[in-house]
Amino acid sequence: MSEDLNFYSYERVSDRLILVTEGYSMVHRFTIGVIMGDEKILVIDAGLGAGSGLRPYIESIIGTDKPMICAATHNHPDHMGSAKTFDEAYVSWLDYPSRNDFALNIEQRLEDLKDFALRNEEVQNYCTSHILDNHDVKCLDIKDGDQFDLGGVKIRAIWIPGHSNGSMAFYNEEEKYVFSGDSVNTDVHLKKLDRDGLIKYQTYMKRFISLVSPDAAVYPAHLPLTMDMKIAANLVDAAEDLIQGRSLEQDPPGETIFKDRNNNPDIRMHFRNNTCIVYNREKIKGSRQEAEKDE
Repeated sequence: MSEDLNFYSYERVSDRLILVTEGYSMVHRFTIGVIMGDEKILVIDAGLGAGSGLRPYIESIIGTDKPMICAATHNHPDHMGSAKTFDEAYVSWLDYPSRNDFALNIEQRLEDLKDFALRNEEVQNYCTSHILDNHDVKCLDIKDGDQFDLGGVKIRAIWIPGHSNGSMAFYNEEEKYVFSGDSVNTDVHLKKLDRDGLIKYQTYMKRFISLVSPDAAVYPAHLPLTMDMKIAANLVDAAEDLIQGRSLEQDPPGETIFKDRNNNPDIRMHFRNNTCIVYNREKIKGSRQEAEKDE
C-alpha cells in the first residue's frame, strides 16, 4: 500500500476562485469552493475529511497569509469532514447539532467511504488510519441572507430546505456563480419529504431562481462540472409532477450508491430533462391522499 495517498486536485477558475476536488474514486468526487478575498479566504464545504489534509492542500496552493473560514452547505458527513481545521466553521443551526450523530461520526463516515471509494481496500485501509476526528467541531450559525464579506468579495447565503432542513447555497452576485451543495444538481435526494415537504422545496427553489442571475454558473457539490440555472428550472418542474402525483407508478427505482441502504422499493427517481428528484413514493402517495380528503 502507498505510504501516502492524495485525494485532492484543483482548477483555478479566476484570480479569486479555485475549485478543489476531493475524490475517493473516479466516479464519486466532491467539489469544494475556495474563494479568495483581500482579507479572508472562504472554503465552501469540507468534504469527508478521510485523509485529513484539505486545509494543508489549499494552503499549498494559495499560501497561509490570510484567515481561512469554512461554510458548509449542510451538516452531512461528506460536507463537514475537515471543517474543524479552519479558523471558523459555519453551518445552519437547523442542521446543527441535530444531525451531529450522523454527520460527525467517524464510523458513519468510514461506512460512507466504502461506497465513495467503490469498496477499494487500499483506500479504505489508508483512510481508516488517517481520517480526521471531527466530533468536537464548533460551528457558528448561518441564516438565510447572511453575507460573508471577504474583502472585495461578498458571498450571500440562500436557504433551500429539502435535502436537509438547513441546506444553503452560497452566491456571488457580482461574479455570477453559486455553490449549491446537494440542493441543486442533476439528481437531488429528497427521500424524507412528503408532498408538503416537496411543496416547500419547490417554493424555495422558485425563490432561489428569482434571486440568482439566470446566467450564473452553478457548482453542485458532487460533480466536477459547471452547470447552469436550467437545472433549477428542471427541479421545479420535476417537483410539480410529484406534487400532482404524475408518474408515481412508472418512475424507476432510485438506488443510491450506498449498497447497504438499498432495501426500500418505494425509493424512486423522477426525471425532467436531464435532471431528477429521488423521492419516497409511499410518502408522496400517502400525503397526497390526505390532501385530497381535505379538498
